[in-house]
Amino acid sequence: MKLRKFAAFAAVSFASVATAQAVEIELSITNLTQGNYFTPRLVVAHTDAADIYEVGEEASTPLTWLAEAGVIDDSDDANSIGQNFESALGPADSDNGSNTWHKFGGLVAPATTLTYTFDTMDKPLLSLATMLIPTNDAFVGMDSIEIPTAPGTYHYYLNAYDAGTELNDELNSLRTDISAEGGTPLGGFGAPGVAGAGAPPVMPSMSVGGSGVGAKVGIDAEGNALGVATEVIDGTDGPIHVHRNTLGDTSATEGASDLNSTIHRWLNPVAKVTIVVPAS
Repeated sequence: MKLRKFAAFAAVSFASVATAQAVEIELSITNLTQGNYFTPRLVVAHTDAADIYEVGEEASTPLTWLAEAGVIDDSDDANSIGQNFESALGPADSDNGSNTWHKFGGLVAPATTLTYTFDTMDKPLLSLATMLIPTNDAFVGMDSIEIPTAPGTYHYYLNAYDAGTELNDELNSLRTDISAEGGTPLGGFGAPGVAGAGAPPVMPSMSVGGSGVGAKVGIDAEGNALGVATEVIDGTDGPIHVHRNTLGDTSATEGASDLNSTIHRWLNPVAKVTIVVPAS
């Protein structure tokens, strides 16, 4: 937990803390990129006792799966891979003492806004994370902003962060025969994430091959895990830090990257979050 956050929180008078109230906010997320997608979103209202990620520290196992595969699992998921936020945060959609969290499914396309309602359940802080695809382990992050309670509209601009759990080789090692797995891998451990069957064509420039672990793991459009993961063997570049952006190249079959530099590059910020607190 950040000492500066704790100090700032402790400096607030107990009287003002006591005025925190449950509020159902309207939360919108806008994809500001021109060629990348956001995977399902993890949204957490919490106290200073909970933290889903910390810049400058190693990524947790649940955040690793979110950043590398777009997976936000819980123990009730039939496709659970056992690396879930429920073990770290408690059951979803309930007051877990220090937090309440929810997974908002579906992909957010470039230049698209999706809006949800979210019950903060008296919690003072809000965090959000979603994988940026196609990347090796980039995620969009909002870390512990103070939840507004006065009626109004509030805007926040979010950066892309590198989880530091996978080398940014920008090679798609999952473009292999997957008939034995019975599904289409969408990315994850060892490869940049890509959209699969039924999803928009995120990766028009991906070539066959590449290096990495070759794990048949990924997510479907709703964030459910596909395939079986293998051990990550291609190194790390942690801790969590602001992402350098993807490099890419202009060859669909050769070069150092399987990403298209004319489509998949971005500049921070990559997302805009708007919170609307309704009038009482």
